[in-house]
Amino acid sequence: MIPYIRRKKMLELLHTKELVYLDELVEYAGVSLATVRRDLKLFEEEGQVELLQGGAAKIKVNVDERNIKEKITLNRDMKEIVAGYAATLVNDGQFIYVGPGTTENWMFANLSGKDVTVVTNGVHHIEKLMEYKINSLLLGGMLLNNIAVVVGYDAIKQIEQMNFDKCFIGASGFSLERGAMTSEAGVAEINRVAIKRSTKSYLILDSTKLGKNSKFSFAAPGDFDTIIVAGDIDDRYLELENIYSVEIN
Repeated sequence: MIPYIRRKKMLELLHTKELVYLDELVEYAGVSLATVRRDLKLFEEEGQVELLQGGAAKIKVNVDERNIKEKITLNRDMKEIVAGYAATLVNDGQFIYVGPGTTENWMFANLSGKDVTVVTNGVHHIEKLMEYKINSLLLGGMLLNNIAVVVGYDAIKQIEQMNFDKCFIGASGFSLERGAMTSEAGVAEINRVAIKRSTKSYLILDSTKLGKNSKFSFAAPGDFDTIIVAGDIDDRYLELENIYSVEIN
């Protein structure tokens, strides 16, 4: 069996149960115990799986939030493609909310020259917004220095008074069961309000976020008009009526 297919099968089983024993994985994937141990070790290094005593494993519940400088270049090809497509959905004259993530950051080059106004709580977006001369409004509030994001009561009160044509939001993780997730409670709350105040809402992801969990859920899969994903997508997610796969050339 091709290693990619084998590992995908193993992750599928791990996502269906709270706890999976190694002998179950051996039987399910049809490989040796040594192969299962090797794949689980890889999943552990990637932060997807937690290995337990007694010969068992489980999906790691939380995805630690990386420093913004580390995140900006991760999976760049997929982020550029999904954000580029998202930008084509923005029309002149629109008032939009753009989330604070690094995927969203790749939208701005494609918004250059459009008559739009961007509202965001992503401090690291400022450089790109200025570079491309995009009308913008930065929410005020408490700054989370490690991820360059503004959160808190003041930011929420501001966004509660706004009416967006569209919002574009990324996530730390996404699953069919838990929906869109982030590692910061403050970010989750602002995302919820932005979705509520938007006529249309879009979740933008690279495929590495599929099946990953993070601390705080902020929206169910059906809360978005479209979930835009670039990269290899598990068949389970393709069953969603609102998912759109952007091809990588």
